[in-house]
Amino acid sequence: MSDQLNQLGVQALMTRGYELTKHVMLGRVSRQDRQRVTVLTEEGPIRAVLNQKNRLSQKNENLIPAVGDWVEIDRTLAESELPSIKALLPRYSKLSRRAAGDAPFEQVLVANPDLVFVVSGLDQNFNPNRIQRFLSMAWSCGLPAVLLLSKADLIDQLPEKLKLLEPILCGTPVYPVNMHSASTLAAPLAHLKSGQCAALIGSSGVGKSTLVNQLLGFDQMITREVRAFDDKGRHTTTHRELCVLPGSGGLIIDTPGMREAQIWYDEAQLQVRYRNLLDLARHCKFTNCRHLEEPDCSVRNQASTDVAMDNLWRQYCLVTHGITDISKLPSKR
Repeated sequence: MSDQLNQLGVQALMTRGYELTKHVMLGRVSRQDRQRVTVLTEEGPIRAVLNQKNRLSQKNENLIPAVGDWVEIDRTLAESELPSIKALLPRYSKLSRRAAGDAPFEQVLVANPDLVFVVSGLDQNFNPNRIQRFLSMAWSCGLPAVLLLSKADLIDQLPEKLKLLEPILCGTPVYPVNMHSASTLAAPLAHLKSGQCAALIGSSGVGKSTLVNQLLGFDQMITREVRAFDDKGRHTTTHRELCVLPGSGGLIIDTPGMREAQIWYDEAQLQVRYRNLLDLARHCKFTNCRHLEEPDCSVRNQASTDVAMDNLWRQYCLVTHGITDISKLPSKR
């Protein structure tokens, strides 16, 4: 495989048995605009169109290529025609939320991420409950999260605010950062390895696009100042976009600001992320144990003796039982 495809994270496909065939160009979707997508390939960015099968999938948005998806492009068309998406390859992970409305529909935000950077401002945007919801959005999809607290250079109450977050972190790494200072970004970016992809989520105005521009070294994403009187952001970023970081810095996907984080539960990915925790469930006294207040719960007993398992247990309870206040979790013993 070429260096370009390796930088895009193709090894994750290869380890799952993918084999590239002739007359097919492999690429990763960096942007999706209705019927057309931008695809990063070993030959550079290519604009492609959705084929008839993709268009017929409009009623099921999960069958339409999303940013981060791996696709095969048909190379047999005439030069005057735009290439078409021949196949959407199976996703090995996804960041989703529950779509707006009463019906329980999944909306895929980002395809094939390896981790999620949750971004929150330390100004008036700071809201522990909202931060917990964004963290739970990542956990519910089986994804690890890293919390970035932006605008650390503009506030004086950092220790107090970090103290407020302690009950909801559940082992999540947290980094106060200045989006305009590369030195403060080095530690959180160490979680993103070469070929891996991170999704940025958070409210408007917290600095997600500023972070992307800082890492790229140029202004790829448009940014605007927050409103002075309440620090609320304006919805400047209106699309999701995958960017390749310089050197071997991995991939990062900027997303529009979200007013609220509607949780979508991906049972398969939950089982993978919490496998070590759930393997203990077969030793619980009750076969339908929820691992909350039931007696002789092996999961909760193990959580009481192991910090890492305790963090997983608290994440799992927050996500699967809809507990919105971590102080309401039962004692571990």
